[in-house]
Amino acid sequence: MGMKSKMVCYQCAKCTSGCPVAALDADYNPRRYIRLIQLGREEEAAQEPKLWYCLECLTCQERCPEEVKTAEVILELKNRAFRRGFAPEGLEQVIQVLVDEGRIYPVDEFHNEYRQELGLPPLDEEVGRLAGIIRAAGLAGSEEG
Repeated sequence: MGMKSKMVCYQCAKCTSGCPVAALDADYNPRRYIRLIQLGREEEAAQEPKLWYCLECLTCQERCPEEVKTAEVILELKNRAFRRGFAPEGLEQVIQVLVDEGRIYPVDEFHNEYRQELGLPPLDEEVGRLAGIIRAAGLAGSEEG
């Protein structure tokens, strides 16, 4: 991990006590991920299913007296987990739909009728441009390997 700041964490728990996810799930603990990294157990941290519960709201970082970038560390762990195949079931399919469609769901008549009821313009069914941007940005996955 490239974040040196994680090593200065002294486990005060301000990150966890302010975390909206931890408030709803007592088993979710952002500082646990920092501690696992401090102990050299990054692989274990990346395989924890609750890692994906992080909302990336940055509350943990704002509350940290040592300015540990907890949310950034968790995001890096998620990226590593994804690359190693530890992503939640269904995430790869959502990403593939995003790459193929340019959004997370295909445009259909139902959605456009609903948008019309809300006074919104219809969505363009041609999303090749959006999918092209996703691919050009390197966000389409690694087709080369």
